[in-house]
Amino acid sequence: MKAKVTKSAIALVLVAALLAACAGGGGGAAPAAAPAEPAPAAADTPAAADDPPPAAAEPAADAEEVLFWTSHGSDPDYSSLRGIIDDFNAEFPQYHAVFEWVGGGGAGVGITDVLMTSIAGGNPPDLVLFDRFQVGQWAAQGVLEELTGMAAAAGVSSGDFFDFAWQEASLDGRLYAMPFDTDNRALFVNMDMLNEAGFDPPTTIAELDVIADALTIREGTRYIQLGIIPWMSQGFLYTWAGAFGATFQDTATGRITFDHPGAIAALEWMTDFAERFEIEHIQDFDSAAGGGDLNPFAAGLVAMMVSGPWEVAGLRLRVPDLNWQAVSVPTPDGSIARTMAGGWSKIVPLGANNVQGGFDLAHYFTVGAGALRYGEDTTKFMTNIAVNNALNWIQDDIDVVHVFVDGFPHSFNRPVVPIGQMLWDEHMAAMNNALFGVDTPENLLRDMNDRVNAELQRIGFID
Repeated sequence: MKAKVTKSAIALVLVAALLAACAGGGGGAAPAAAPAEPAPAAADTPAAADDPPPAAAEPAADAEEVLFWTSHGSDPDYSSLRGIIDDFNAEFPQYHAVFEWVGGGGAGVGITDVLMTSIAGGNPPDLVLFDRFQVGQWAAQGVLEELTGMAAAAGVSSGDFFDFAWQEASLDGRLYAMPFDTDNRALFVNMDMLNEAGFDPPTTIAELDVIADALTIREGTRYIQLGIIPWMSQGFLYTWAGAFGATFQDTATGRITFDHPGAIAALEWMTDFAERFEIEHIQDFDSAAGGGDLNPFAAGLVAMMVSGPWEVAGLRLRVPDLNWQAVSVPTPDGSIARTMAGGWSKIVPLGANNVQGGFDLAHYFTVGAGALRYGEDTTKFMTNIAVNNALNWIQDDIDVVHVFVDGFPHSFNRPVVPIGQMLWDEHMAAMNNALFGVDTPENLLRDMNDRVNAELQRIGFID
């Protein structure tokens, strides 16, 4: 795989479509949002701004400034990040880390436009909290500082992190970001609905089909209840194709492999579901069921839904009496599913004034005490394996969240390519076109695969 891409070509790609970062849960028949877990809401001002932290001690006269940017503007994330900056300054007085919330425009994360402008103007921050999905494209453009040498000098290696997170933070074997927090996907199940019908949570696709049929209630052409809408919330083709055993990139050549037999089989299963249950009527149901504050699963109208760990807190807050369980996404053979993992990272932009300081703060956030504090404060999973294993909240809630913990060794990152948004959009278009019968899953995936690889070849990323 070629690491260098012509700057003119990749600049056109980046300007045309900066990568979007998050997809909220709850959409139905034809999701079109970009991937990853929902980020904290970015308001015009941070949610915690009305309650500023106590004034920190004055920095030493010779302390080196480290400017940190984040778009996370709601609690608990905002307050935790501010607190970690104060902790870092107290522990490392040679530095004076400055916290700055940046809520400007951008592709889904409220920071990308202003960050690119700062890099182009030669005055970027020293460290940025950044969607890991975007790292490959920005690294290929040459606007991120490489961290490989500094990580090695600090004793950081790939084995310290979940493999999918390290891979997503790297390009062609070189590290461009320090992985931070993470997530993966599971099947959320309404246990009252399943128990009443005499079912246990499904482990295989065949079992899922039987339960979906049994728990679907219809009056004429109108659905009153559905067993599952496979493509709702986080039920992207990525999710189901991974469960069917697909891989999406040849790591030796960099070529995209969305025509993998597992991906074709997954899309054929989704398409068969859309045909059997008539997707137009599913759309009508979803439009009616998803109009309130609760998604159709939380509202008790859909028995099963694929989503991520953020759903746990949401369900407990909004529907505390709902009897639900999270289990591994079903697979053809009942094995633990491979599911897509998302999350955030720490990057040092090209031209940062204090590159070493930026890395040292990134290290504190991802390997040091800052990582442990953030995980505990926010009940987020962390990509550093030792830190994740030490989080008290996971052990306290292990009966509920073990499905995510058990799934991390089987989770995968999306392909690291300079045109990640194009790949995402093509994968969504292929899925939607198959669901609506435009062409066969095999033809659609073969054609999208050819288009993406042709573009990768055009910009010099693959031979």
